[in-house]
Amino acid sequence: MKNIFFAFLLSLLTSFSFAQNNDVEKVPLEKMAMLSSILGEWDTVQYLWQDDEWKQIATSDVTYHSKLKGKLITEEISNLVPDNIFIVETFITYDQYRNLYRLAAVDDTYGLMDIYEGDFISENELQLTNLRAGTNFPSQNDGEMYFRLTFTEIDKNTREFLVEKSSDEGANWEPMTMNKMTRTN
Repeated sequence: MKNIFFAFLLSLLTSFSFAQNNDVEKVPLEKMAMLSSILGEWDTVQYLWQDDEWKQIATSDVTYHSKLKGKLITEEISNLVPDNIFIVETFITYDQYRNLYRLAAVDDTYGLMDIYEGDFISENELQLTNLRAGTNFPSQNDGEMYFRLTFTEIDKNTREFLVEKSSDEGANWEPMTMNKMTRTN
């Protein structure tokens, strides 16, 4: 009788746990599905905003992967030309408790993880900043540098990724870099 009770209890707990997991997973899976069009391989051209114009500084191949049962998108950069350019790889998730996307970016120069948070500002634009996360960077004259990232879907095979900077906690933004991306698969 004891074994039947424990089997029943285990069955009940397993069912409860499974139901809880499905509820917990629902929103992140729905929100991450909104980013699924980025998955795959892309040819990328990097530009730097300099002297009031965009100047090409590099090209690379970028691959976006879905991981952790669709709850994480990772970025992998390869074939960077020239290979001495600052590389940043990103990890994107959705926080269902704060109702926002979160992006962690790690670079190969400083090795710091910068945290960005935000949401869609239009049907085809995801915008995130590091204002709230407090992962700003020190700048000249003991100032602070914040960044705003805007991913824009031009069409199913074309994307732009704009990075803007602010030295006044987001009151004003100026362009810094842009990646123009074309799907290869």
